Amino acid sequence: MVEAKERPSIFADIDSELPEEQLSKLFLKIILEKSVDVSDPLYKMGFQKTYKVNFNICGQRGYQLYEPTKYSYNYGEFLDDPDFTFIYKDIDYIREKLRGDKSRPALARDSENVLHVCRKEDLLTAYTKAEIGNAQLFIVRIPFFKEIIEDLGASQQTLPLRDEPDAPIAPVKEGEIASLMNNMLVETGNMPKDLYQKNFKGQPMKINWDIDGNIAYQNFEETEYKYEVGKHIDDADVTLKFPNTIHAKRFLSKIPGNYAARIVDKKLNIYYKKPVLSVIFKDRNASAIAIGRFPFYSELSKVQIGPQVEDEEKDTRENYGHYIPVNIPVGDFENVPVPYKVFEHFINKASNIVLRTCPCRERYECKKHSIELGCIFMGDDTKNMVLPEGHGYIATKEQALDHLNKAMAEGLVPLLGRNVAEAEGGHGVEDTGKFLSGCFCCDCCCIAVKYAQYGNFAGTGMGGDNTGTLKGMTITVDEDKCIGCEKCIEACPFNLRVLNDGKSFVDSKRCIGCGRCLKVCPEEAISFDVQDQELIDKFIAKMESIVDVEDNSMKV
Repeated sequence: MVEAKERPSIFADIDSELPEEQLSKLFLKIILEKSVDVSDPLYKMGFQKTYKVNFNICGQRGYQLYEPTKYSYNYGEFLDDPDFTFIYKDIDYIREKLRGDKSRPALARDSENVLHVCRKEDLLTAYTKAEIGNAQLFIVRIPFFKEIIEDLGASQQTLPLRDEPDAPIAPVKEGEIASLMNNMLVETGNMPKDLYQKNFKGQPMKINWDIDGNIAYQNFEETEYKYEVGKHIDDADVTLKFPNTIHAKRFLSKIPGNYAARIVDKKLNIYYKKPVLSVIFKDRNASAIAIGRFPFYSELSKVQIGPQVEDEEKDTRENYGHYIPVNIPVGDFENVPVPYKVFEHFINKASNIVLRTCPCRERYECKKHSIELGCIFMGDDTKNMVLPEGHGYIATKEQALDHLNKAMAEGLVPLLGRNVAEAEGGHGVEDTGKFLSGCFCCDCCCIAVKYAQYGNFAGTGMGGDNTGTLKGMTITVDEDKCIGCEKCIEACPFNLRVLNDGKSFVDSKRCIGCGRCLKVCPEEAISFDVQDQELIDKFIAKMESIVDVEDNSMKV
């Protein structure tokens, strides 16, 4: 893969404290004049066709015209029929980025399919007792939460932004939080009797609240609801702390908002997604990943003001995953498809199995494959998943194997591995080494395919070392047999195969070895060369070294 040239960020010398109009003009000026280097190899890879890009930086207009061999721009004007329009609507977001904020934004689309880059602003942090798992399993039972935070626990890749009131939330008045909290405590007790029994009979719950110094508790006993203002209850299952009074007011007032869950420092954090940058795509099916091709966007992540924090605790948990070849006879797998044997191994061991709809196919409204042929999650940590209606279910081993067979029959490419971000950022479940993820990727919607198409990175979906073929295996082309029919090029989901002097060719360092090209070659010119007959067993052993899917309650 071609590497970008190393140089200081073009934004590093901007004074983030400039007045809004002056700062927005300077920010746009640098984007237009300094962000693009036509001689950079990444430019040649990313702009093999022309792209028109319009900018609105807090009211300041301009455009960029990316062409294969040249770049041009202008101030104060928009291009007709742009491919992308970037609208920065929050000057404070620009200030934070210029100060060196490297926090990862949340991406979401609205009902008009406009992409929004959102700043994550904390709503609450949930503190649980040490022996209790995911706090989502508790708060999802409270009807008040379900009204405000829709689809709690659903994958953040597919949740569309809800429409929100245009008027900003008014500043919090003295005594307002206490009044709203009291109203919430009273209203919660008015839930229908049948709903109360469904949520709490056999599973009582204690919750403490802490909002800007206002405290209270709720005790959901099996047959009776109690609460008290100004006091916390001992041995609470969950303690909810709200650091931001504006968002607390929004929540308690039942004003619609866009919320999502993630794990931060081993605690459940529910945050509000505040749109700060809107991107309008001409191509409705373009991936959000496409914005990463524009140099100015990646440049912002290079800004670093002040000293680096060297003693900050780093996450040392290992991510690893790989695509599993669909057509490879080797070792003990001569007569059975490799993906089936690998998945069967973990399914038979798994303490818990969750099948959920495919977020990628949901997002892109896949026309080729059902969204039901989605992800599979295994292990004790999956017991802490909240499964919104219609998004997934706890499956038997028989259901999981049937799911696998259907996915393989449709030609989907299996991917298996551990991805901490999938659990903690996507579903708000702490990954303690007992969360194994499996995907079945199509050639039109898969996020890793989108990376290959828009960002030139193959195998990015699972994280870790999942580029290239499995160690101990190579893929070769017999040029005497190859007739240059291009069927393998059409079948490659990652756009990696090309014709070289009329013969099929692929970069062996980037080919992930899924094996789809083998299945379609009419001349059997493509083959796997297996140097290590135990490579599949070693892959399984590698997975088991970083993920434990067995029932740990039975282990000493």
